[in-house]
Amino acid sequence: MSRFEDPVSMSTSVRTICQALFGLYVVLGTLNATPLFAQADPNNATTTFLVVRHAERDGNLDKLTKTGLQRSQILASLGIALNVQAIYSTDTQRTKGTVQPLATAAGTEIQIYETPSEDWVASLAHKHAGEVVLIVGHSNTAGVIAGMLAKGKHLELSHDEYDALFIIRESASETQSLRLRYGSSSDGASSADPDKMGTLVPAR
Repeated sequence: MSRFEDPVSMSTSVRTICQALFGLYVVLGTLNATPLFAQADPNNATTTFLVVRHAERDGNLDKLTKTGLQRSQILASLGIALNVQAIYSTDTQRTKGTVQPLATAAGTEIQIYETPSEDWVASLAHKHAGEVVLIVGHSNTAGVIAGMLAKGKHLELSHDEYDALFIIRESASETQSLRLRYGSSSDGASSADPDKMGTLVPAR
């Protein structure tokens, strides 16, 4: 099983990531152009996964609201700063719309996936070893995907939670996982509670 830990108990390497990403919960205008997750040592590659839910949708329609479109632009800036090299989305307008600004800015195609599974997650880790991968899902799948990547429990998102950002970094020796938020806080979302934030530590 996995659990959320108080940030005080984080390892030094995880704490460093937290410090680097501390400001992600505010609305981002610009970010340092130097990729934060660029690989320094290709012989000891770390694969980084970013998992988000699609941005705010317009009621029951398959499209984003104005707020959702603004969040997609924030995600694009974030993705460029974190050196995203591959993007995965379900085949809906709201998910594809969430990552389209990043895909355009990064010159990367959006790759469509269907039902996430353990085998699919394992194939991504193999296919994209050493890269930074963004996966956009839905309220009932984003946490599941993040949990599988972190080799931990399935995580839950509330129906009005759009600002959750899961970061999972996997190497041959360890897996580090963080739950943060980006952009403006979702009204009424559980992520607005700072006690919900922290690091997800897989069981040894």
